[in-house]
Amino acid sequence: MDILSLLGGKIQSIREKNGITQDQLGERAGINAKYVSAIERGQKNLTILTLEKIAKGLDVELFELLILPAELEPKQRASKAIESLLKHADAKTLNLCLDFLRKASS
Repeated sequence: MDILSLLGGKIQSIREKNGITQDQLGERAGINAKYVSAIERGQKNLTILTLEKIAKGLDVELFELLILPAELEPKQRASKAIESLLKHADAKTLNLCLDFLRKASS
């Protein structure tokens, strides 16, 4: 499978998981729904700026769209997801996570 198809599949998977239609994603991202459809089918070579708009429309970090199947091992994938979630966490949340991890690893 080529990279455009993999990327399109990733976008479609996240969109469907979040219960968003192509029309809704297009509206949120400021792009045409037919363009969203073509991207998801791997038929368009989109720019990084368009990819950024799509990430915002899906409410995910841009790098999450670029983690394609089999690109990362499960441990690396989990680490990146945790890193993304904690990036904007406050001190209280970070300390709770630290306590949880300490207890889980003992």
